[in-house]
Amino acid sequence: MSDASSEPEAGADEDRSPAPDQGALTSEASMDSESGVEGASIGAESESPGESSSPAESEPESEPESEPESPGEPDSDSDSDSPADSESDSPADSDSPAESEVPAGDSTLVSRASIPAPRLGRAPVRRGLDALTLLAMFAFVAVGGLLVFGFAQALVPAAEAQLDAACRPLNPKLLVGTAPELELEDLEGNAVSLSDFEGKFLVVNFWATWCEPCTREWPDLDQLSQRLAGRDDVAVIAIGIDEDRGALEPYLARMGLSETGVQVLWAKRKEAHRAFGSEKLPDTYFINRSGELRSVFVNIRAWGKARAVRCVESSIDRD
Repeated sequence: MSDASSEPEAGADEDRSPAPDQGALTSEASMDSESGVEGASIGAESESPGESSSPAESEPESEPESEPESPGEPDSDSDSDSPADSESDSPADSDSPAESEVPAGDSTLVSRASIPAPRLGRAPVRRGLDALTLLAMFAFVAVGGLLVFGFAQALVPAAEAQLDAACRPLNPKLLVGTAPELELEDLEGNAVSLSDFEGKFLVVNFWATWCEPCTREWPDLDQLSQRLAGRDDVAVIAIGIDEDRGALEPYLARMGLSETGVQVLWAKRKEAHRAFGSEKLPDTYFINRSGELRSVFVNIRAWGKARAVRCVESSIDRD
């Protein structure tokens, strides 16, 4: 009997949980009530307007301290020349770095930035030249050209006078016209013409073996040929008018001029010198490179002297 009654009590104990302690229940209820009060206070704080529920945002934000306005700084609401207004009034100046990067509170920079940049207008560009300008330029060039030409023409007589000055002591006579052609032979009997010397300045002397002034002049002709021997643009020619060509070579041998540098020629016509206009002997003619007569020196000249050489050289250079 005792065994059977004890078994059911053991099964009942297994199905039932242990009864809670009354004291523990009382302490738990008090804790719940306290937590409810704390939750209510926290909820009240979280529901206050303008505050965030997060711990970082619940702290009040520090407001920036307002700096005192400078006496000369204009009011931003009433001043129409403020940076914002200047930017709205002048769109072209809104991109200026001086205005966009002005730090707040700097009255000096603000006052400088508020001054609008000057607008420089561009001068109108003229394309092409009008008729009046072209006419003025043409007139200027024409007048300048005339002045230069007139000045150059005025210098020509002076230059010619300077060149003629070298021959003035020899008293030449100016000639105009083409030198006449003559039938000439050299000492060997070969036919020669003055045109064979074309391109050279010619000093042509007419002489004869029986002419006493010619005999005195011959050594000077030889000296002239020697002093001009280094030039290939001039030739000194002596044309004998004797009746016999054979009389010329012995004459030169007696004078010691067999090796002279003068081109000795013989004229077949006895009066060949008259074709040039000479009446007496000796006469000397200057003929330029083109075969034109330039001047004549009547009678004897000291051709071996320095002034005579200068006369010939100046005439060559002027030709």
